[in-house]
Amino acid sequence: MADSEGQEKKTSVANDESKRWRGGPSSQVRIEERVNAAYSLLLEGNTRRANAELLSKRFNTSLRTAHEDIAKAMRLLKEERQADREEMLNVVTANRLSLLKRCVRKGSYQVAQQLLKDLGAAAGENDPATNDALAVPQISIRIEE
Repeated sequence: MADSEGQEKKTSVANDESKRWRGGPSSQVRIEERVNAAYSLLLEGNTRRANAELLSKRFNTSLRTAHEDIAKAMRLLKEERQADREEMLNVVTANRLSLLKRCVRKGSYQVAQQLLKDLGAAAGENDPATNDALAVPQISIRIEE
C-alpha cells in the first residue's frame, strides 16, 4: 500500500480492517450472556456455589468470574424487584379492597377483619415510628418539696 508521496505504508491490525479478527461476539456480549444465565440460575433457587459451578462449566470460565457474574445478576435482580415493589403494593392493596367489599357483602366478617388488619399493617399502622409521631403529647408537672 502506498501513500500520496509514493512511500510504502505499513499496515497493521490498527490501520487495516482486513487484518482484524471478527470471529465472534464481543467480550461485552459474552459477559451479558453469562450474567443472563446467572440470573436464570438465581431464579431456580440453587445455592450460590452450585450456580457458580454450573456457570463455570457452561462458559468455561474460572469460579471467580462465575461469582462476579452472579454478583452482577444479583444487582440486576435487586434493581428489578425494587422497581416492581411499588407497583405490586398498589395491585395487592387494590385486590385486598375488592376482596374486603365482597366479604362484607357476603357476611364473612372474620376474613374482612383480617384484611383490614393487613391493610393497616401495609400502611404502617403498627409501626413504632408512626405511633410515636401520632401520639398525643403529654405534659407532666412535678412539684418537689
